[in-house]
Amino acid sequence: MSDFLKVGELKENLVKLIEAKFELTKLNIQDKIEVIAVKAAYALITFILGIVVVIFLSILIALGINHLLESTWLGFLIIFGIYAMILAIFIFAKKSILRTIKKRVEEVVDENL
Repeated sequence: MSDFLKVGELKENLVKLIEAKFELTKLNIQDKIEVIAVKAAYALITFILGIVVVIFLSILIALGINHLLESTWLGFLIIFGIYAMILAIFIFAKKSILRTIKKRVEEVVDENL
């Protein structure tokens, strides 16, 4: 009879251990997802603020070029041309850029998992 009670206790303890390990794994995964989400939110906010800075800086440079060339539109045309060339480079180097982005994302995920 006493052996039966010990087997029951062992079974109960084993179930509790498995439940605890499952809960611990769940909490670890949740923590890692939270870290990735926080970093993604920070990156998004930084990206948006960076875009705003680039826009205002571009306008300032275009106005400066307009003033130097005594034109009302030539500075904006030059800045437009620069951004059009950058866009063309991105379009033609699509595979390389996508590979680089994928590699960086994998590094961030591996670092946090």
